[in-house]
Amino acid sequence: MTATTVVDQVHPGDHVCWTHDDEGSALDAVGHFAATGLRLGHKVVCFTETSPPQAVRARVDAVGVPTEAAVAAGQLRIVPAGEVYPTGSRPTPETMVATVVDEVDRARHEGYPGIRLSGDMTWVLRSGTTLEDLRRYETALNPLFLDARVAGLCLYDRRIFPADGIRDIAAAHPGTAGPGTARTWVPLLRAYRTTDPPGLRLVGQVDRSNREAFTAVLHHVTADQRAAGRPPVLDVSELSFADVGAATALVRADRANATGIRLVGCRPALHRLLHLLDGVSAEHAA
Repeated sequence: MTATTVVDQVHPGDHVCWTHDDEGSALDAVGHFAATGLRLGHKVVCFTETSPPQAVRARVDAVGVPTEAAVAAGQLRIVPAGEVYPTGSRPTPETMVATVVDEVDRARHEGYPGIRLSGDMTWVLRSGTTLEDLRRYETALNPLFLDARVAGLCLYDRRIFPADGIRDIAAAHPGTAGPGTARTWVPLLRAYRTTDPPGLRLVGQVDRSNREAFTAVLHHVTADQRAAGRPPVLDVSELSFADVGAATALVRADRANATGIRLVGCRPALHRLLHLLDGVSAEHAA
C-alpha cells in the first residue's frame, strides 16, 4: 500500500503519527498531504529536516499541484525545522506548542478555511529536547484539532527513534499510520468539539495506543465547561470501543468536575465498565 493512499484518509481534525523507515516514502507522504491541502484551498506549512525544502516542493509539483503561485502567496510554507526551533537553545513543550498555535492563528487571520501542518520530528534528536518532552508536546497539541480546521502529520523515523519512545509518542496521537498501513485505515479516534450542547463528539475507538490523546481532549473540554459552570456533554454514540483505561479517564473527569459530565449514546459495553467503576451516569444508545 502506498503512502499516498493512506494519507488521503487524513482529514481536518486529524492528528496523525506517521511512522516510517524510508526517506522516499516519507517524502511521498508529505508531498501528497501538502498537495491535498492546496487543492482544498487550505494553508500548508511543512517543517522539514531529512529532506530539504526544495525536495518537498518538487514532490508537491510532481503530484500535479504547481507550487509557484502558492509559495508566492504564502499559502505554502516549507521551512527547515532548525529555523523555527534553533538548536542553540533547548525548546520546551510549551514553546513548541506556541509555535504551532501561532501558525494556526495566522492561517485563520489570513482567511484560510483550514491549515495542514507536517513535521519531520528528526530535528528533536539534535535539539536537546527529551523524548518525554516530545511526548508532552504531542499530547498538548490535541485540543487544536477539535474544531476540524487543522490537520497534522507528524513524521517519526523508526530507524532513528527508539521503539519504546515511538510507542509512547504515538499514544499522544489519536491515530497512527505509515506506508504499510491497510487501505481501509482511518484514524483510530476522531474527536470534535460540539457547541449545542457544549461538549465533545467521539468517533472510533480508544485503547492503550491512543489513550493519552483521548485523555488530553477530555481534560481540555471538561476544563472549559467547568469554567463555564455547566457539565460537558460527551456524545459517545459513535465510539465503538473503549477500554478500561478510557472508562477510568471518564470517571476521573466526572469526579474532577463539580458539575460532572454527561454521556449520551453510551453503548452497553462502556455502560457496564462505568457501572463497575462506579462512574459517571450514562444514557444508553437508542
